[in-house]
Amino acid sequence: MIFLSLVAVLAIVYWLGSASILQYDGWFKWLISRLQKIPGLSAAPVLPLALALLIPLSVLVLAFLLVHQLAGKQWLFFLYVPVLLYSLGRGNILTDVQEYIALATRGDTVAAAQLLDRLSTGGPAADVSDWRGLHTEALKVFAYRGFERMFAVLFWFFIAGPFGALLYRLSVLYRDFSEDGSDAATTAGKWLWLLELPSVRLMGVTWAFVGNFETCPLRKNLLDMHSPSDYILNECLRGALGASTDCSAAAMAQMAPVEKAEMQEEMEEETQDIIEDLTGDVITTHSEPAYSFALVKSSVPLYSRSLLFWICAIAFATLIV
Repeated sequence: MIFLSLVAVLAIVYWLGSASILQYDGWFKWLISRLQKIPGLSAAPVLPLALALLIPLSVLVLAFLLVHQLAGKQWLFFLYVPVLLYSLGRGNILTDVQEYIALATRGDTVAAAQLLDRLSTGGPAADVSDWRGLHTEALKVFAYRGFERMFAVLFWFFIAGPFGALLYRLSVLYRDFSEDGSDAATTAGKWLWLLELPSVRLMGVTWAFVGNFETCPLRKNLLDMHSPSDYILNECLRGALGASTDCSAAAMAQMAPVEKAEMQEEMEEETQDIIEDLTGDVITTHSEPAYSFALVKSSVPLYSRSLLFWICAIAFATLIV
């Protein structure tokens, strides 16, 4: 049932481009607003969060039991598919990356920064006059949004069925609907970080397998229990693309100048090979903006490979079981 639902959902998304037809969130925003206004609940931010998640999940459990008892197990397919479609991320990561590439190609720094601000989970984008900074920020934003919109949902769908997928999406929406800097947003952010903890590490391992395993800082990031999800994903993605990371930068800082130059040259060659393999592009200049822009363009094919990898893995596991 899990695999059939997954295939059906991916086919629908591929055909329609997104699942926006089912992704109406006004009801959940209304529920959050009402819960946060109840006297006594607002004093403890965790209570509105818990109730906002438990109420929809309880309705889903009731629907699951009714369908299972009245219609039969095979009819749960028609419950799984719409719930998974709703649980997928809002927007299309491919469309967002293509829009950013178009803006960067025509040199519109202001519009590019506004796009990143809209997609970012918090904090301002890089300086609009600095393309290198914008490309670096774009890679970080797209790494997280690609993960949040698809991979994390499928991870929890595979672990806990439609209940896990819906729990994750509602947790993301609660964070996004809460006022920045408020206690509610802080509490939701901590809960979401905990929910993303296993899937972020699995995403990093997957990127290492389909990208450059040697330069992906897995050991450091798998054991990192303090950094935000977007930081871990950015480090793993950059490492999988053969680019410099904080881990490699710290290692090079302790090297002699000659060894540092050799390592830097080797990393650039590896990155060029990966970029050419993923996109077919050849970097004709080694300027930092061009290098960073090539990494952004290479992130989508790497993410597509990761998704295909796990679809095949789930299919194989389904056949074995």
